[in-house]
This record gives sequence, C-alpha cells and structure tokens, in this order.
Amino acid sequence: MSPGPVSSSHTGPADDAPYVPSWCYPRGPRQCPCGHHEGYHNDVGACLLAATCACTGLPDHCRSSDEEMRP
Repeated sequence: MSPGPVSSSHTGPADDAPYVPSWCYPRGPRQCPCGHHEGYHNDVGACLLAATCACTGLPDHCRSSDEEMRP
C-alpha cells in the first residue's frame, strides 16, 4: 500500500521549527534570554536560531525540570 496524497506531499518540519514544540511542555516552555523558548535549544543548550539571535546558550534556570515536564 502506498502513502496517500497528504503523506506524499508533506516535506517535514521547517528548518526553523523547534526541536520540541511548545505544546509538549505541560506547564509551558521557559524562555531563554535570546527570546526563543527552551524547545529551540538542543540538549547541550545550543539555540537552533543562534545565527539570528546571537544566543550563547540556554542558562540552567531556563530549563524545565523533570517535575515540570510531568502532566
């Protein structure tokens, strides 16, 4: 069985889409001083959009805790 027209035409997320969308944070994502939420930062804190915002990394206090990620 081949994929349908919607599946065939979907190119995936945009290059500037966050690694983790905001709706995945039960209490909402925390904001980085660069202006992007924590979902735009990878696991070592590098911002996906650092070329446009000059982010130097996500500070520890801007990361949701494990407890905050539980619904």
